[in-house]
Amino acid sequence: MTIETDIVVQPRESGPNAPSLFRDSPLRRAFDAVAHWAVAPLALSFALRRRMIGRERAYLELSERAARWPGMRGERLRRALHRRLGTPIGEAAMLHFGVILERPPISIGRMTAIGHYAHMQHVSIGADCLIGDYVCVVDGRRQHHLDRLDVPVNQQGGDVAQTQIGDDVLIGAHATILANVGSHCVVGAGSVVLEPVPDYMIVAGNPARVIGDRRARRSG
Repeated sequence: MTIETDIVVQPRESGPNAPSLFRDSPLRRAFDAVAHWAVAPLALSFALRRRMIGRERAYLELSERAARWPGMRGERLRRALHRRLGTPIGEAAMLHFGVILERPPISIGRMTAIGHYAHMQHVSIGADCLIGDYVCVVDGRRQHHLDRLDVPVNQQGGDVAQTQIGDDVLIGAHATILANVGSHCVVGAGSVVLEPVPDYMIVAGNPARVIGDRRARRSG
């Protein structure tokens, strides 16, 4: 028996590239202005708390709080708060529910979307990127030194380096990024990136390895 089905592929209407009455309009700018002033008290509290507990800890406290704001309203307020705290976030960038930004300086390019419960440490992300749910980007492979056996790991210190992610990058859910990722790359879901990824490469696995080149997939 043959079952015939008609499959119609529809373009996605979610994400930063979706049609929106709010994008590039007076109404969108009005909402952004309201969000900017709505988070002003929190920005003031940050200025006070950073004197007491340091910038990094004060920033994390507010980032964890803002991560719990739901819906589109929460996305706008999160973006406004992080901008208020000094993080450059481009036009129409989206920080979904649960996103935590830690260890500034951090920068996020325009039209980049960061998925639910993603955790970003000391990272620079380019424009037009899609970062999946539960992605973790950490500040390098040497956060914790492991060389000495006579000293506990938590007392050996470490080296911190800003992780760079280029433009037009897709990172699948649950990936962990410990090295730079070039522009136009794809990182498979669940991958662990330990070495820098050159432009246009498609990588997957633990540790992540090159499995393709986006330039070779162009039609025609």
